[in-house]
Amino acid sequence: MQVYWSTIKGTDKAESEDRVLVGQKVFSEETSQAELDHGFVAVADGVGGNYGGAEAASFVCQVLATSGAPSKEMFQHINHLLVEKSSVNPKHSNMATTFSGLYVSSEKIDTVIFHVGNTRVYAIQAGKYLRQLTEDDTVVQHLLKTGKLTEEEAEHYSARNEITACFGGGKESLLQLDEIHMREESPVQFLLTSDGIHEHLSTDEMEDILDDVRGDWPKAVKMMTEQAIVNGSRDDATAVLVDFRAKKEEE
Repeated sequence: MQVYWSTIKGTDKAESEDRVLVGQKVFSEETSQAELDHGFVAVADGVGGNYGGAEAASFVCQVLATSGAPSKEMFQHINHLLVEKSSVNPKHSNMATTFSGLYVSSEKIDTVIFHVGNTRVYAIQAGKYLRQLTEDDTVVQHLLKTGKLTEEEAEHYSARNEITACFGGGKESLLQLDEIHMREESPVQFLLTSDGIHEHLSTDEMEDILDDVRGDWPKAVKMMTEQAIVNGSRDDATAVLVDFRAKKEEE
């Protein structure tokens, strides 16, 4: 699989809290690409407003980079280590991160999505249409599901980015990890984003970019981060595109 990513620091940030995990390497504030046979491709977004967000995102990605095949027990252990780590520094007692990623085994039998928080994974269909695979763990999403907010009201809700689940946050119970097995229906391409992208680019805008670049994926991820800034984002912005097409053709 080929992986393309662009991750930039928010205009009001001293340090980016977004991290990209590709195999055994972790990246920040970089636009690049790599080929990966198996392993993790993920986006972690340190929770803004909590001291140590960047440290939390880096920690989760770095531990996963050196871990074997994932399991819920492994993620729970990483979360335990993060909460334990945060207790050492009072200023970082609530440090937390969201996480959304794909894992492909060396046997390439199954593509598994792991998700917590409000980073996202989309399937790309026909090279340009997006289908959101993950569900945001946010207050606004809960209010939408329970019918307490309309879509229009949600657009202007004051606490749109308030999350309800994450790694860390000072309590191990905040890790409510979703695990999605794609198997035979696995798409050819995936898009992963931090909220610095999807809170400032509509699905239509992201699809227009995918359509305009006509398969030039490095250009697509760079355009998404740049357009997020144009649209007013001051947050860190990360877009990662995974293309399994070469793997599918070989098989």
